[in-house]
Amino acid sequence: MAKPASYVPRQGRMSDWQLYRRLVAYALPYWRLFALSVLGFVLYSAGNALLADMMRFLLDSLGDSRGAEGGIVAGIAYRFWDETTTTQMEFARIAVPVAAVVLACGRATGYFAGTYFMTTVARNLIHKLRCELFDGIMAAPCSFHDRHSQGALISKITFNVEQVSGAATKALKVIIGEGLTVLVLIGYMLYMNWRLTLVFFVVAPVIALVVSVVGKHFRRYSRRIQNSMGEVTQVSNESVGGYKEIRLFGGQEQQSGRFQQASNYNREQSLKLAFADALSTPVIQTLLAMALAVLVWIALDPVMIADFTSADLVAFLTAAGMLGKPIRQLSGIQATVQRGLAAAEDIFAQIDTDKERDSGTHTAQRVRGDLAIRQLTFQYPGGESPVLRDIDLQVPAGQTVALVGRSGSGKSTLVQLLARFYDIEQGEVTLDGVPIADYQLDNLRAQLAMVSQNVTLFHDTVRNNIAYGSLANATDEAVRAAAESAFALDFIEQLPQGFDTVLGDDGGGLSGGQRQRIAIARAILKDAPVLILDEATSALDNESEHRIQRALERIMADRTTIVIAHRLSTVERADCIVVMDAGRIVAQGSHAELLAQGGLYSQLYHQHFND
Repeated sequence: MAKPASYVPRQGRMSDWQLYRRLVAYALPYWRLFALSVLGFVLYSAGNALLADMMRFLLDSLGDSRGAEGGIVAGIAYRFWDETTTTQMEFARIAVPVAAVVLACGRATGYFAGTYFMTTVARNLIHKLRCELFDGIMAAPCSFHDRHSQGALISKITFNVEQVSGAATKALKVIIGEGLTVLVLIGYMLYMNWRLTLVFFVVAPVIALVVSVVGKHFRRYSRRIQNSMGEVTQVSNESVGGYKEIRLFGGQEQQSGRFQQASNYNREQSLKLAFADALSTPVIQTLLAMALAVLVWIALDPVMIADFTSADLVAFLTAAGMLGKPIRQLSGIQATVQRGLAAAEDIFAQIDTDKERDSGTHTAQRVRGDLAIRQLTFQYPGGESPVLRDIDLQVPAGQTVALVGRSGSGKSTLVQLLARFYDIEQGEVTLDGVPIADYQLDNLRAQLAMVSQNVTLFHDTVRNNIAYGSLANATDEAVRAAAESAFALDFIEQLPQGFDTVLGDDGGGLSGGQRQRIAIARAILKDAPVLILDEATSALDNESEHRIQRALERIMADRTTIVIAHRLSTVERADCIVVMDAGRIVAQGSHAELLAQGGLYSQLYHQHFND
């Protein structure tokens, strides 16, 4: 089975120790809760060991032997025995049930405290990790988002974080709770007879080898499962979001095939992980059973048994038998741990990804809007050739400049550079005489408002979509005025809850023109000194476009405006029209001047009206 498209092997993987250290760093603020959890599990583990010792107390009591006073439980119980009033058997008849109840309550209390406080620590850790991952993805440069699919990034936030959650809750609880139980039981066995206990240490290196080998397989399969889940999420997002195009162009079978390929790869890797998991636990259990069999054989040797009472032997074998459950759980948790570590490795790699560069220190309350571009050549990261070449352009404050040209001529790339979505390596762009690289990013982008042909609306109210981000504190009157200026007020008021109507995903339920008018209202509300209109009227009919054009003309007054439009009728009144072709500026001037020249602009203009 071929690997899905999203599978990209990474180099320089973190060691387990590096991953543990970073995860522990997230848990350090909650060390008090962690300490309470460990204390709870210590109580629970001690209770398990005392259950074996209680068997010793019970059997010695049945034999009416005062030797029982040597046990831990017996040593505590006999402090309350009054030999003058009751026999040892009568006392044991009361003491053993009471001890059983006390131990049960102690174990239950310890288990509750250990589980609850450990889960609290784990969920706080996961919350912090998920938020940091989300912030890291949001802060990544645009070039990063160009290289990664949305499905893969969403899968990191949802699937990968939950894998760490499993390791941080269930696995951590087992590792600490059952790990302490193993230590306490072995400690009790050493206390009873250290020579017999050494039998278990003989098989310990073999068990460690099995765990190590299987763990490497778990990690490898877990990485592949994560990659496949990214592909599953990506295909799902594309298919759900593009269901109309899929049906219209008969792409159901193609999408189904892509989804089945990604899902089948996920199934194959999951089965391999399940096979390794199912094999490792029985192997470890068999090794333990063999160790226990050898232990019994040695314990029943006449020389060895001479040092034991029957109660001692039963208590020792009970403790040895009780090791099976915690060791089985510890070995069975390997898959969960390795899935979590593989996910944590991927998450930390994402968190460590370089953030969008923001080294500028210059700030301005409100710029005038003087734009200058000098000798700008730009190539997308990883691209084979420049998409902009030797661009020189002056845009005086308050003027409107229209960028026209064939598709792919570099118009949209140029306006993206103005907002520093990409860093400029060759050439310079200045705003009010200051290189845009010297501005603080937030301050630079506060000077810009953009309406593009690809409108982004959020699953929120109409009001919050207009008053978005830094505009959230705008008054209702200001939001209403912006909507009215964008000719959006009429259809907004006809919505079920008006401005409080919650929009569907990406403005679902609205027409293309309505979505674009909300985006224009957002730009109007921002009132930035530099306005960028990238096909801002592309989704509007002629009547709506005429109304919007009047609104845009009002807000374009006294502010620098960059207009990109395929409908050349919308740029005729621009102060300057810049004609671009193959990443270069081939002509600039007024509408009349460019028509008179008879160049590319004239060709595009006459072609537009002939169409």
